[in-house]
Amino acid sequence: MHRHTILATSVAASFLALVSITVLSCESPSGGERASASDSSGGDAGASSNSSAAAASGTKAVTKPDAPTKDAPRVQGKADANEITITPFLPSERCAVCHSHSPRAQALTTANGDDASPFGTWQATAMANSFRDPYWRAQMSREVELAPGNKAAIESLCLNCHAPIASHTARLTNTPPPSIETAVPDPLAQEGVSCTVCHRTTDEGLGTPASFNGRLAIRGDARIYGPFAEPATGPMRMHTGFTPTHGAHVSTSALCGACHTLYTQAEGATEPFLEQAVYLEWRNSEFSDENGVTSESRTCQACHMPDVGSMRIARNPGGVDFNIKVRDDVRSHTFVGGNAFLIDLLRENAKELGVTATSAALERVAAAARAMLAHDTARLSISNVVRTADRLEFDVRVENLTGHKLPSGYPARRVWLDVDVRAGRTKLWESGYTDASGRLKGIADEFAIPHYDRIERPDQVAVYEMVSGDVAGKTTTNLTRMATRSKDTRLLPRGWRADGPHANETAPVGTQGDDDFVAGSDTVTYSVPIPADAKDLLVVAGLYYQPIPPAWAATLESSKTEESRRFLTMYAKADHTPDSIATATVQVPAK
Repeated sequence: MHRHTILATSVAASFLALVSITVLSCESPSGGERASASDSSGGDAGASSNSSAAAASGTKAVTKPDAPTKDAPRVQGKADANEITITPFLPSERCAVCHSHSPRAQALTTANGDDASPFGTWQATAMANSFRDPYWRAQMSREVELAPGNKAAIESLCLNCHAPIASHTARLTNTPPPSIETAVPDPLAQEGVSCTVCHRTTDEGLGTPASFNGRLAIRGDARIYGPFAEPATGPMRMHTGFTPTHGAHVSTSALCGACHTLYTQAEGATEPFLEQAVYLEWRNSEFSDENGVTSESRTCQACHMPDVGSMRIARNPGGVDFNIKVRDDVRSHTFVGGNAFLIDLLRENAKELGVTATSAALERVAAAARAMLAHDTARLSISNVVRTADRLEFDVRVENLTGHKLPSGYPARRVWLDVDVRAGRTKLWESGYTDASGRLKGIADEFAIPHYDRIERPDQVAVYEMVSGDVAGKTTTNLTRMATRSKDTRLLPRGWRADGPHANETAPVGTQGDDDFVAGSDTVTYSVPIPADAKDLLVVAGLYYQPIPPAWAATLESSKTEESRRFLTMYAKADHTPDSIATATVQVPAK
């Protein structure tokens, strides 16, 4: 058993590139100590515009409208400094002017005094670093290397979600889709999934196929959406040109589902391949609220954006509080998932990858991911223990506590059972142990592991994963060649139904005959040989997780691209200890 520290269309021409609006000037308060805002009826609010007052978090100082920074909305001439031009998107630091933490403000601060600001909690996440993700960059480069004639289509599809500002800017301005060459020098592409991607998205088409593959309905108007009713509009209009608007859709799973539902189309395939189905899996579960809220339903945001309590959600650019409403149920923008391995890679290679988050922030996000894996992801239990003179038989039950398959998302991810039987400190038998490189010991081909309902030998391992095949049925890790699922034993979410939504696309593959592989759980029976003279025994079961298994990384070794070489170098130096999700033990006394 491993030793672990457990810390998861087009747009009308008149609304294309730039939209000019007139914004109200706001008088700087005396001494910069406090600004007044009316938040009860959506009225305009006062805000400091002192260009020398920088946010305490280290963000840029706010400049006056008649002296814009390079990133700020542009002034339309000098005759009227209140007339500005709205760009479709802005860098996150513009949002941080009011939505970052300040030690002089109570806004965006938890009851423990921690930074709960959108900017502060987002910077070190996989969302903020989606474009810098070295594995994604390597995999995309490999896809292009294998099909250079499809370079434009491959990169356009990938950049929809990994550099969405670049993609949607091209759409809004009626210019060619971005390529990796145009995205790399683009500072807004480098921001990954940034503030003005999600918050500029309208509710048009969300939850329908029109929005899948990252096709968000972002328009060229000046509205920006948030979850709270009756927002104060003055400060946002003053410093960004956008008008804050209540949009309940930003709190729905359908918004997340736009990028977390991904289809690819292999050459020669008769239909698209569902590569990632997190949203569709959630729809066919008891977690879904799309047919009404229940005691069991939970949105993506409810699980992955932790509730940080009640607080003001913005502060004055000068670093002090606005006189605005305290909002309840404020959500952190940490976007906690299970991929702590990626966050560790970003931290360990921050300079080379251009990561701007601090090492401490990255450590915090990785710790949050491991805590989610350990506390909120799955449950193990051992039952039906029967001991004879020379064998020990028992059941291990795995319960999926998530609102989607486990694992879910990118098809490389796998979860498996590591089960051993001990006599004192001596291991008598083990199935599912990994070596220092993260490979399963005793497994010759990790892409050919069948589903097991009963395990009797150490080279039989219960692995919950998806294995894909190309149009000829040959196993492939290349996303653009995937056409079939030869294995999909990922644990189903609770409430999944064979007659539920998207059941044909999300049904398990390879579990036929295993009657206890059901919605929400699976049970594996172990039959283990034991010495006839064995005394008291201990059964130890663990559930472990890898987002990038070694066999997947190894498929990049034949690639000649710089991105593949860079990733493999980073991967080789990384700690490959798998992350623990759940454990269970039971003592078996001697007969």
